[in-house]
Amino acid sequence: MKTTLTPLDPADFIGPAPVTQPDPSQPDDVSAGDDAGSPIAENADVSDGEDGPGESEATSERFIGPRVKLTVEVDAETFDTDIEAAFRKLAREVRIPGFRPGRAPRRVLESHFGSEIGRAQALEEAVPRYYAEAVRDNHVDVVNQPELELTLDGSDGPVAFEATVEVRPAVSVSGYEGLQIEIPSPVPTDEEIDARIDETRRQFADIAEVDRAAAQGDRVTIDIEGSVAGEPLPGLAAQDYLYEVGSGGIVPEVDEHLTGCEAGADLSFSAPHPVQPEMEIDFEITVNTVSELVLPELTDDWVDENTEHDSVAELREATTRQLSFGRIMQANMVLRDEAQKQIADLVEGPVPDAMISGAIADRMQELGSGLQQRNMTIEEWLEATGQEPASFIGELRDDAERGVRLDLALRAVAASEALEADDDDIDGELERMAATDGRSAAQLREVIAETDGLAQLTSAICKSKALQWAIEAATLIGPDGDTIERSALELPTADDAGGADDTDDNLDDTDSDDRGDTP
Repeated sequence: MKTTLTPLDPADFIGPAPVTQPDPSQPDDVSAGDDAGSPIAENADVSDGEDGPGESEATSERFIGPRVKLTVEVDAETFDTDIEAAFRKLAREVRIPGFRPGRAPRRVLESHFGSEIGRAQALEEAVPRYYAEAVRDNHVDVVNQPELELTLDGSDGPVAFEATVEVRPAVSVSGYEGLQIEIPSPVPTDEEIDARIDETRRQFADIAEVDRAAAQGDRVTIDIEGSVAGEPLPGLAAQDYLYEVGSGGIVPEVDEHLTGCEAGADLSFSAPHPVQPEMEIDFEITVNTVSELVLPELTDDWVDENTEHDSVAELREATTRQLSFGRIMQANMVLRDEAQKQIADLVEGPVPDAMISGAIADRMQELGSGLQQRNMTIEEWLEATGQEPASFIGELRDDAERGVRLDLALRAVAASEALEADDDDIDGELERMAATDGRSAAQLREVIAETDGLAQLTSAICKSKALQWAIEAATLIGPDGDTIERSALELPTADDAGGADDTDDNLDDTDSDDRGDTP
């Protein structure tokens, strides 16, 4: 098989190629692309009524990325092997007098059905395979389905066809070398440390009755009765019920009315039902007592008797480590998310619509898989989450476009900085995957190789390296505008952090689109 590759678009990036087509952001087009026949696509009727977005005839200017033409020539001998396979398949599907199923020879089948049927069947089944082989062998990074055209198809002999397909554009980005990223402080404040220690002290606190108005955090004993239209509500009547003011344990209005009340107060008010807002609950409450928590004195003896630590200083040090771990985790997450946003924004101009549509389809398929496991349709999910179909589709498209921009930008950074994935990188990632997959790294490599997935894995590793490169080169800014040193974001060990779990540096965190790495 011989393949000739011809670029059709001279531009390195995208030339605006306006075509009048339905706007892909509209709900009717959500399932466009390879996943149109998936279960979620079948359930993705998110039209907003008869005249809603689903019925819109709006058009938009869509952008097509660079394209290439693959001219594929298949010699007669190779194609004849596929014709033989087509006739063997036909022999299993039809019954010929005098022959058992699957045993009729090709010449007999040709005499009954003509030689053209085998050739036609071979073309239908083999051309997509020839195309896939040509894409893989020539490292063509396709992002859309091809337009196929047979250019040589006689009654016998060789076959040739042309495939015109859109490929991922190569972009150039600048500014990734000096990102300035604001992150929360990785250092807990004294107030946060004190509050965490007080949580422990509250577990051993006494309750003391006071002669003052109730405040947030106080305990009150109340007689309470709730009714609807004069009928008592089951479970909402009690005498001398101990309640924490501000806990939100009943409805917010209860806390609002209790705050500022003294012992002996009688309260009457109405509030919406927490589950059925259209229903009003009438409350009758009598405040019997008001009490406050009396925390134990924080001493070395108390710490030694009631915690795993020996002194106040040791307890404070351990609490600081635990809070620091959480703050550092949060700061690193914000750093990674903000870096991705800023890097994606470096891609200027429009991006190929095919890549956005592909990213939308991937997200819809992922959502659909999750909903199927919960036996929900997308309509039920939208209703349960209170989302309007049009806004959901708009957010989905925005998210998909951000993913595409990030994908293109990270590839550009990797190319500019000559970041590559070597065998050690691939082996390391396979080992990481094997730790949760249940198969060995060797088995995963074999499966990925069979599905032509090594190119996708390689690009994911390169993009992960590019993101990490940009993060390490960034200037970190604290909430007050001060510069945060990189060392402040280093996580303590799990033991130092009180048993908290470390995080994996997952390739998926790049949230970028590898659609098209393999055909």
